[in-house]
Amino acid sequence: MGLLDDAVAVLDGRGVLEPLGGLIRQVYRRAADRHEPELGDDAMSFGTTVWRNLTNLGKASFDGVDGVRVRVEDNSLEILCAGYVVRLYSLQGGIESIRWEGSEARLGGAVENSRDGQLAFDDAEQFPEVFAGVVPPKRHLRVAHTGDIATGEATAYLGLPRDNREGGSPWFEVRLWFGDAVTVGTPLPIVGDPVGVPVQRHDELPVPELPLGTLRPASGAGRTLGAVAGRRA
Repeated sequence: MGLLDDAVAVLDGRGVLEPLGGLIRQVYRRAADRHEPELGDDAMSFGTTVWRNLTNLGKASFDGVDGVRVRVEDNSLEILCAGYVVRLYSLQGGIESIRWEGSEARLGGAVENSRDGQLAFDDAEQFPEVFAGVVPPKRHLRVAHTGDIATGEATAYLGLPRDNREGGSPWFEVRLWFGDAVTVGTPLPIVGDPVGVPVQRHDELPVPELPLGTLRPASGAGRTLGAVAGRRA
């Protein structure tokens, strides 16, 4: 299994993906039903309706769900569960055309996912109390969605965003979640380095041994602590 498989399995098992997918389909259908070009509606008003409905209804749907925390960041829905951070973005073109530089919050997940061998821990305000495990190697998951303005049929992708400001794919892995596409259920390959050599998965990196040291307080009693040398900032 790849890292995207891991993320999907965890979030599906926690009951996040099925209701979220249902909500996306519902919002697009209702936005199409209410779309009236003769009254001045256009693609921009359709997109704005979908965006605001997903944000507001998504927050209401997941508020109070056990093991899930939901909030609005950068005016977009953000779902936090089991160490993963799920955000939704509208897809304006092909799946490879998406860009992350639109805002600090939008770019931040791609940058964090792209840090080699470094796990990130946020403060207690970001995770629900049930979170007690190790942060996933690539914890940021993105839902890229679009839909037909006439029929309301929605398409959505799930992927792990990658910082591609210097080139390459905007995804480490991405796959079609639902909707019409040629590559149904087929994940794109994991991104390699510039010469095409596959990058080692973060969960395959060796776990360093921690040297032990002894801290003796003024009372003379000793306590053994793990001293981590050379910690990266």
